Amino acid sequence: MHLVEERTTAEDTADALGDAVVALVRAYRHALRHPVASTVPVLELALLLGDGELRLGELAARRGVCQSVVSRQVGELEARGYVVRRPDPADRRAGLVRLTPAGRELLTEAADTRRRWLHDALDPYADDDVRSATRLVRALADELDHRSTLNPTHEKALS
Repeated sequence: MHLVEERTTAEDTADALGDAVVALVRAYRHALRHPVASTVPVLELALLLGDGELRLGELAARRGVCQSVVSRQVGELEARGYVVRRPDPADRRAGLVRLTPAGRELLTEAADTRRRWLHDALDPYADDDVRSATRLVRALADELDHRSTLNPTHEKALS
C-alpha cells in the first residue's frame, strides 16, 4: 500500500509541476503582449536575428507553420521597415530575409522590456531560490527535449 501512496504522490507532484510550467508559459506569453513586444511578431525577429538571413521556407519550418503564413508576416514586417527580403543567389526562386537596423533595435527593446518585467517579478525571491528554480527548469527542459528526440511519434500524439 505504501508504494501506491508514493506513486500517487509522485504523479501528483509531476502533474502539479506540469500545471505550474503551463501557467508560467501562459504568464510569460501574456507579458509578450506588452505594447513594445506586440508591435511585431517577436519570435520571427528573434529567429532572424539569431540566424542571420533565412529563407522563408526555413523560417516556416522552424515555426511549424506553412510558408504562406510566414510570407504574410514577413510582408507586414517588411512594410514596417523591420526586415528586408532579397533573392537567394543560390536559388532565385527563393527569398532570403534579414533584420534591418530598425528591426534589431525593436527586438532589443522588446527583449529589454521582457527582461525588466521578469527581473521585477523575481525581485521578492532569494537569489539562491531563483538559481535553484532555473537549474531545475533547465534540466527538465533538457530532459523533455532529449525524450522527444528518442520517441518523436510520442511527441506527435501529444499535439
